[in-house]
Amino acid sequence: MAAGDGASSRSYSSLEFRERSTLEHVFQWEVRSSGALLGHVRLNANGVYRYYRGPLNQLMYEFEDDDLERMKKRVVARERS
Repeated sequence: MAAGDGASSRSYSSLEFRERSTLEHVFQWEVRSSGALLGHVRLNANGVYRYYRGPLNQLMYEFEDDDLERMKKRVVARERS
């Protein structure tokens, strides 16, 4: 899979999670609502998923979880508030 190619996409409520691989071989899921980028979830080297809110945020994660499905549910709850 080439960097930036979508591997999968899954919708949760009104949010969509699009899987991406980066040049650094890190898996990342874009979080989108009506096509607009809200943030992303990244898998770190320790197997922990972190949510980075904001389209340009690459440094400050809002929360983390070791379970991807649970993380996606937390993101949906956060973006609804």
